[in-house]
Amino acid sequence: MTSEKLLELQLTDSHIDLLRNRMPKLPEVVASNGADAEVAAWGRTHAQLQGRITELEAAITVSEHANAAIAIKRSRLEQQLKTVIAPREAEALMHEIALLNAQRSDLDDEELAAMDSLSEAEADLAENAAKESLVRDAAAVAAERAAAARAASEADIAASTIVREALRSEFDAEMLGRYDSMRLAHNGVAVAKLNGLRCEGCHLDLSRGEVDEMKRAPIDELVECSNCGRLLVR
Repeated sequence: MTSEKLLELQLTDSHIDLLRNRMPKLPEVVASNGADAEVAAWGRTHAQLQGRITELEAAITVSEHANAAIAIKRSRLEQQLKTVIAPREAEALMHEIALLNAQRSDLDDEELAAMDSLSEAEADLAENAAKESLVRDAAAVAAERAAAARAASEADIAASTIVREALRSEFDAEMLGRYDSMRLAHNGVAVAKLNGLRCEGCHLDLSRGEVDEMKRAPIDELVECSNCGRLLVR
């Protein structure tokens, strides 16, 4: 019967729609996306640690150069101090040497802190590097499982599409045009079953009089739900 064939077409289309919508949400696909996110997070952490190490190494180099410059300047002042006689000049030189010693002490403290941080960062980098094969292998396995799950869904879609095309071949262009338009207008569901007084498309009840009138119509006559406008199969 035309109405039942149309419902069969609708069910087939709904099945295909469900498979397509569900594919990104398949557990295997979700797990694969999560594994890929883990790889990306690992990569960000690796890059951050490498950047931190580069910054600390640069800071240590700057400190070493500054210390070397201070040492040269202090040596020059100390040599100069040996040659001065005037107390004021000697006092000024000693004060400048003391300032240089304080600067060098601060630089030494900063350099030691940077070296400690560098050691920690290098340890963290080594620990993170040891995880690389683990996260990448897990992502590869998850990707294989996701591909298999997608392939199964694609095969189901392909088989259902063959059935769908066979069903569509039984209708003329006018009927198919009406069906396709109603699918677009009703979120993919153009045909629904009438279950007692209830339309299974919108899940609302029709009046007893409306249902009785539908039942008196010829069996192949397509009737519409007065609530949602979908075609109803009695």
